[in-house]
Amino acid sequence: MSIDHVLKLYSETIRSPYLHYGFWDDPTTVDLDKITLQHIKDAQIRYIEHLTSFIPETVHSILDVGCGIGGNAEYLLKKGYNVETLSPDDYQRDVIHEKFNGEMVFHHVKFENFTPRKSYDLVLESESACYINMDAGFKKARETLLNGGYLLASDYFVHHKDESKNPHLRSSHLMERYLSAAKVNGFNLIKEYDQTDNTMPTLDYAKYFLERFVNPAIEYGVYSARKNFPKMSVMVGKMIGPKWDEKKDQLDLLDSQQFRKYRKYMVYLFHKK
Repeated sequence: MSIDHVLKLYSETIRSPYLHYGFWDDPTTVDLDKITLQHIKDAQIRYIEHLTSFIPETVHSILDVGCGIGGNAEYLLKKGYNVETLSPDDYQRDVIHEKFNGEMVFHHVKFENFTPRKSYDLVLESESACYINMDAGFKKARETLLNGGYLLASDYFVHHKDESKNPHLRSSHLMERYLSAAKVNGFNLIKEYDQTDNTMPTLDYAKYFLERFVNPAIEYGVYSARKNFPKMSVMVGKMIGPKWDEKKDQLDLLDSQQFRKYRKYMVYLFHKK
């Protein structure tokens, strides 16, 4: 299998058991100058607390699909749920094994290729729905769930599409198409929540941190290299310049206004017919 190095970087820098965006109760009161890593971690805890509120009372067994490094699974386990985890990622497998001392059931496979040996009350897809093939994912969820079971998906979806090449149009399902596929595959939407506003402070802070600390440091590094090693800096610039420009385009993903234009961060609770 492979490793998602972006998620690994996020995990090792934030040093939180969670990989998701977090949830901010009152985004209008957030002061970016005063945000600390602890505030980010607190928002991540509020995220799983809020997400758990959508779980029906009849649910006991949960398959955490795209489990990340086990923060959600650990929280749900402490709440008394019977939890199993699933991810194709090698790094996440190793972290889960270490975190739970090998006692957490971990399925090292893509969800579309998963062969369930039991049925579950609820399939959880927390910021993993966008990685799963839409139709194959709903079919697999039906196969995995008990009759009358639930699918809880929390992720960002494209609500507006244009002819631009904006990165927000990539790596996300079209909202209308996603809901249609759910219905076709035998799932009724029984609850939904738009938490876009509650999510955006995380993006705003990431952009703020980049512009205030990272970019100036890079600019100084480039200046210093050109001053002290002019020939070498020209050679290196020619090699990494195109790649750097490509990566800079992806920084638009931190622009919350562009996020709102193209995406919505939604919580969907589906009931298997």
